[in-house]
Amino acid sequence: MAVTAVRNPKVTLNMIERDQTVGLDDHRNLLVGQMLTGTATAGQKIELPRTAAEINAAFGARSHIAMIGRAYRDVNPYTAVDVKPLADAGGATKGTAVLLTAGTATEAKTIFVDVVSSKNHSYEIDVEVGDTEADFSTKLLAKIALDTNVPVTAAKSTATNTDDTHTFTAANGGTICNSWLIRVRDAYGQPASVAGLTFTITGWTGGATDPTLTTILDDLENIRYHGVLWPSAYSTSVVKSWINARFNLDNDIKDGVVFQWVEDTFSNIKTAANAMNSPSFVMMTNETMNTSHWKGPHIPEAPDVLAVRFMAARALRFEEGISISEYVTTNEFNDQFGGIHTCTLPYFNTPIKNVGQPERGAGYTYPEQLELEQAGVSVVGQNLPNNSVISSVMVTTFLNDDAGNEDDTWHYLNWRDTHSVVREYYVNNLREEFAQHRLTSGRAVAGYAIADEPTIRGFCLEMYDNLSDQAITVQGEMSNGTRARKYYDDNLTVLITAEQRKVTLNMITPFVSQLGEIAGSIKFTFDA
Repeated sequence: MAVTAVRNPKVTLNMIERDQTVGLDDHRNLLVGQMLTGTATAGQKIELPRTAAEINAAFGARSHIAMIGRAYRDVNPYTAVDVKPLADAGGATKGTAVLLTAGTATEAKTIFVDVVSSKNHSYEIDVEVGDTEADFSTKLLAKIALDTNVPVTAAKSTATNTDDTHTFTAANGGTICNSWLIRVRDAYGQPASVAGLTFTITGWTGGATDPTLTTILDDLENIRYHGVLWPSAYSTSVVKSWINARFNLDNDIKDGVVFQWVEDTFSNIKTAANAMNSPSFVMMTNETMNTSHWKGPHIPEAPDVLAVRFMAARALRFEEGISISEYVTTNEFNDQFGGIHTCTLPYFNTPIKNVGQPERGAGYTYPEQLELEQAGVSVVGQNLPNNSVISSVMVTTFLNDDAGNEDDTWHYLNWRDTHSVVREYYVNNLREEFAQHRLTSGRAVAGYAIADEPTIRGFCLEMYDNLSDQAITVQGEMSNGTRARKYYDDNLTVLITAEQRKVTLNMITPFVSQLGEIAGSIKFTFDA
């Protein structure tokens, strides 16, 4: 028989959760593209695996979506990513590119044939004196046969007794291949030149009939995606209406940004950005190459890979505590690790890793880059020494309000991301702090879960201070550290309507911006 001891005085202490602020929802991205045969099921969402081998098994190693997925994981192994793999449309046509070789080499030289990507699918051919086009073909096809990830097949036909034609055919049908790369070069990126042997290329063309896109996003309605890779070859009408509808929702946060690399003419891409006019769309580009030895993107890489590598780097910056030193150029300690503070850190000068270099001197001029930026198009290209690929100013396509008035509220991607971060931080913490509270138009009673105007105002000010400590909201001028906070407090309204169980909050929140330009004049003198 149990004996109960006498316990006096009576003491009961409940264990309850500690008071703390909460952060943002986990970053999640979405990739859309075409698969071949794999363990994934076309049309059904699947989480992107972490390794290249698993990605290949899921979608088929040569598939369009496997190529994109491998590129993403090469940059970012941490962020959760969903994939919407699509089957080729019935009756889709596979595009082709052609390399014609002719003659007999009279010198020894090493050349490279780049197909789709100069980084991942470049084939080094050692040409020897006396090599015919048939000898060259044998060497080229042998190298391609070893590349199990290249998203093409290759075949040779002999057009005449003195030339060989190599046809590269996209593994997937549809238009996704029509802006891919084909290039013949030397080790320095210059046009391939071998005495006695000639090379003639025909760029990618002929891909036709993309998958039906109308309903592919329907089953993703309840998932928030911070970034979406949508191939620019696909029609944007479906994804535009879907992402724009998520911008401001009642009692929910689902906003995100769609990323594309667009291969098109200068005027056409400006027109496309103007028609998009969305704070949730980023179009990236640089001048398309169309020379005798290089046809395809300005940066010798698949366009969708270029877009997804930036998108993956952006997502990495939001991973709390993860090293991002490789993707930022600042040396400040706190900016070497990811977190919400990176929303205000400029995106320009972000390295695009593991891609080939553009041709020196090629690409849009500085005035053209500025014109594209003002038109809502983001330019990516080489740095000054031409030994790295970097992003320029990253902008959304948002140009004007519905009435047609010019509006730069969300022109810069940093401003757009900062606005989203601040909104989400307030929403999540207000929901956490006041999860079960009474509401009074009078004064709160100590020791009870009850909210009044000073309680709510004080909590909002605390959230502002937390964000300012992370370089997101303005902390104040050096001469008057309370100025920005006072401005926020003065412009914060808290209206309690007890009979409706409702608090209405309105706030004007000073955000940290980015240093994008330094201008001035320098005069010299001989007098000290």
